[in-house]
Amino acid sequence: MVNPFYITGIIPEPYFCDRKKETVWITQTLENKAHILLTSPRRMGKTQLIRHVFEQPSIKNNFYTFYTDIYSTTSLHELVLFLSKEIYSALVPKGKAMVDKFLKGIHSLAGSFGYDPITGLPTFDIKLGDIHTPELTLEEIFRYLEQADKPCIFAIDEFQQIAQYPEKNIEATLRTHIQKMNNCLFIYAGSNRHVLENMFNSTAKPFYNSAEQIYLDCIPKDVYTAFAKEQFELAGREITSDAVALAYDLFEGHTYYVHDILHNAFAYLDTNKIIDENDIRNILSDILEEKGHTFSSVMNQLNYQQKETLIAIAKEGKASGVTSVTFVKKHALKSPSSVQYAITALLEKQLLTYQNIQRTKVYSVSDRFLEMWICKVY
Repeated sequence: MVNPFYITGIIPEPYFCDRKKETVWITQTLENKAHILLTSPRRMGKTQLIRHVFEQPSIKNNFYTFYTDIYSTTSLHELVLFLSKEIYSALVPKGKAMVDKFLKGIHSLAGSFGYDPITGLPTFDIKLGDIHTPELTLEEIFRYLEQADKPCIFAIDEFQQIAQYPEKNIEATLRTHIQKMNNCLFIYAGSNRHVLENMFNSTAKPFYNSAEQIYLDCIPKDVYTAFAKEQFELAGREITSDAVALAYDLFEGHTYYVHDILHNAFAYLDTNKIIDENDIRNILSDILEEKGHTFSSVMNQLNYQQKETLIAIAKEGKASGVTSVTFVKKHALKSPSSVQYAITALLEKQLLTYQNIQRTKVYSVSDRFLEMWICKVY
């Protein structure tokens, strides 16, 4: 029996929850030849939404679509590597002619990928060290997209990472190439709304006013509840509305986490059991216990001040004024300056995230399961 609550891979249409308005808006915006800026908190489902849009007939039949997540990249070299890998892997299923055309266009990397002489299968063996002139390779990639025999859509997830690259003028370089293109549209997606909106809304920035913007918020609770109950019923199972509501409320509607809880609930061996609130609490407890070893390792890699600061923010849930005397005293932290240093390190380690609410930074733990585990253990 298929578990309808997908937590990995592309979600098939029957199991995709809502996002109908967003799907129509993004699809129509792309059809009207406009770039898109898509922002949302992490784990809210933006990646799945992009892949869902790519499966819409008007997009799938008329465009070449590419998707890459650059969250882990730290330089232009890595960006070029990720872009070229995605194009190559997306073209392989389309046949040798498509691959050959790409290979002929990327002269700067010609010796690093091609075909296995024995099997005849395409190979991709590019390493960072092979990219000697990233600016040139980037230009070749964009030239290929511009000359493709069908319009292209390239989704770049966690696009805000380019602001952290050590190379100068990355935004200007990318914008210069992109604004000359007529055959490729871009979806710039990311979870750091403040950085991205500044990148696209500031008149001093190269990407100013260059994309239509959409913010992805939570799926409404009543819609999610109806969807979850229907999926259980279609499988001859049952879950109470209160159980779904509890799963939703525990994570404030963050799609990934709610799906993870319901995925585990659906996997109960006793198919005759009606899943209730108590089951949801037990499932959450089991998940936190299962992840406990990993989370312990994460905490052990932090120094004392980082650990204490992370614990304090986890217990607050959403923390503002973190360098104030009030916050420091409440959580018995060393000093405002030590908290500031700790937060900088925790942000770099991607253990913390923040939103700007009325010009105030509000911090929270990036992983909601980690936040819950911290509150349980400490």
